Amino acid sequence: MKNNVKRSCSILSLLILIVITTVKCKKDAEEVVPVVDEPKPTAGFDYTVASPTKFLEYQFTGTSTNYKTLLWQFGDDSTSVLVNPKHVYRFPGKYKVTLTTRNGQGYSASKEVLLNIVDPNFDPTKIGENYMQTVGGIFSVNIDANAGPNSAEGSKKLVDGDITTKFLQAGFDGTQRCTFELATPQVVGAYTLTSGNDWEDRDPRYWILQGSIDGIQYTDLHTVTSCPWANAGERRVTKRYYFDNFVAYKFYRLYIKANRGSRVFQLSEWTINKKQP
Repeated sequence: MKNNVKRSCSILSLLILIVITTVKCKKDAEEVVPVVDEPKPTAGFDYTVASPTKFLEYQFTGTSTNYKTLLWQFGDDSTSVLVNPKHVYRFPGKYKVTLTTRNGQGYSASKEVLLNIVDPNFDPTKIGENYMQTVGGIFSVNIDANAGPNSAEGSKKLVDGDITTKFLQAGFDGTQRCTFELATPQVVGAYTLTSGNDWEDRDPRYWILQGSIDGIQYTDLHTVTSCPWANAGERRVTKRYYFDNFVAYKFYRLYIKANRGSRVFQLSEWTINKKQP
């Protein structure tokens, strides 16, 4: 009897060992799966411009291969995951376009192109007030020279296109406002200021360029809080400023809030520009 029990236990142990060995071998066989490398991705694209009148509109056509995901970066903080995206830039300028592709195993490829977008309709010789004369305009100030706007240093000298003349206002108190009223509303995106010919403490130091539709409510478009001209030597020097603006205002105002400390204010020239000069 004891021998039969002992024999049965031995047989059972052998069967258990066979089962365990078989399962383990089967599991090991299932885990050995050869890895097949996917083809490496490529990144490529072409582009076209819509037309001379729509020079900011670009059509991109992808020519990439062997990818599962892609990402376009247009150089102006905009992106796309489309294969053939269309993108409209807001301003002329230089933009680096990057296309990055990636396959299922994490391999990636990229292509970069530097776009230099130029307005073919813009004449760079026409800037400032002369450029805005195509739509007309009226210039005025809230405080003028003692001898009047047409005097030797009156306010009209600020917009006469001559940097050798200047507007000088004695008794400056931080409320000087110079205003263009255009015949028709225009989108302005840049302006210039030219320093006067004498004492630096008369130069503007803190000003705001503002826009208005009705001449009553004004919106701040660009603010400068430090004098851009050197303490000495930069006389009759023009500084150019650019800002984002998509609204066609009829009124543009230069609000001079402070100069370098003098009770006299001077400025040779102020121009406003439809586009970046």
